[in-house]
Amino acid sequence: MAAPDYPLVLVHGFAQTPASWEATIENLPTGLHVVAPELPGHGETALTRGEPSPELVREMLLEAVYAPAVVWGYSQGARAAFDLALNSPESVAALIIESGVPGIEDPIARADRRSRDYALSTRIEAGKIEDFVNLWERVPALGEQSQALIEQQRPDRLRQDPVALAAALRGIGQSAYEPMWDRLGEITQPTLLITGERDVTYSRRADRIVELMPDARRVTIPDAAHGVHLAQPQLAAAAVEQFLESLSSGS
Repeated sequence: MAAPDYPLVLVHGFAQTPASWEATIENLPTGLHVVAPELPGHGETALTRGEPSPELVREMLLEAVYAPAVVWGYSQGARAAFDLALNSPESVAALIIESGVPGIEDPIARADRRSRDYALSTRIEAGKIEDFVNLWERVPALGEQSQALIEQQRPDRLRQDPVALAAALRGIGQSAYEPMWDRLGEITQPTLLITGERDVTYSRRADRIVELMPDARRVTIPDAAHGVHLAQPQLAAAAVEQFLESLSSGS
């Protein structure tokens, strides 16, 4: 089994739940201990733990990480993974960053994103979850996904409570995290960055992240865009298995 001493913590993206990892988990090595926590503002957790914030996400992830773990974060979950590695480095044995960045670096762009997220959150709160899902399925980041893949994710998105999801967008969206770009050199744990070959924007950002981190490598998954593990669960799992084996061998 690959890297048996390290539990694998899977951190989902915005408007998802741990169920979004099911196909990926099925393709991971047997015997690997996998934990998939639910982020605040999402699914059954909703607002039961209070208003979503980076600090609350970190607290909930630390509850899930009972030993130094390999943390695999997708999109929103990738920001949480970066944050955990920087603020609780003893809990992170290695990082897997899928289609994610450590916050918005430019202050003007961050302010603009905050304004747009607030407007969207107000719209989410005012409508039904079906209204949000219909809107979300048309965002550019999902534009490269097949219709079949979008339909596959729809039930997971429909599990959300609109009020809680709006709070998550405000509290742990891209603009909510302080940019961490200038701190990437502090992350010394082995890191794997996963991007899809059709996700040009995040592929470019991943190239820059690799340059800024002491021990990072990148893999490109064919026939995938932003949601790599959703589109190509077998290939994503295989890339992660190889990475885990490198941790065991020390290579």
